[in-house]
Order: sequence, then C-alpha cells, then structure tokens
Amino acid sequence: MTNENDSQTLQKIKKVHDRIVISVGMVMGIALSSYFFTFGMLIDRNATFMLWFQMITSVLFIFGLVYIKPLALLLAKILLSSDSDCRQMLKGMKVTDLEKG
Repeated sequence: MTNENDSQTLQKIKKVHDRIVISVGMVMGIALSSYFFTFGMLIDRNATFMLWFQMITSVLFIFGLVYIKPLALLLAKILLSSDSDCRQMLKGMKVTDLEKG
C-alpha cells in the first residue's frame, strides 16, 4: 500500500511540475516575443527606462528558460509544501529524480 501511495504522490508531483514548466515557459516566451516587437518602438520614443527594463528582464527570462526545470521544481516545492506526503518526498528531490521515476 505504501508503494502505491508513493507512486501516486510522485505522479502528483510530476503533474504539478510539468504544469509549472509549461505555464512559466509560455509566459516567458510570450513576454520575449512582445519585447522583440517593442524594442524598436522604445528606441524611437527614447524611453530609456523601459528599454533598460526590457533588456534586463529579457536576459533574466533567457536564464529562466535555460534553468526552467530546476526553477519549476522549486516552485512545486513551495506549492506542495502544505501536503505532508509531498513534503516528505520533495525533501531531497532533484530534477533527475523526476525524470527517472
């Protein structure tokens, strides 16, 4: 029974992790796409603050996309911290543990 419970808990963690990866990836991708089309407009308007904001956040988004799976695991740990079964399983979990199981 405990093995089945662990399997269900692992499936729940994987499901939450996958949803976070997809959601965060889509938001970052859409933001980067809209940044691409507004860089020229900001240069023409001489809006230096917004241009710097977009440049800094686009670099952060690119790093976020490179490290999206560890970032999503951190967010999953935060979201599932109230569930005791998930908390125990997430304690020492790494991204490779999710890909194996």
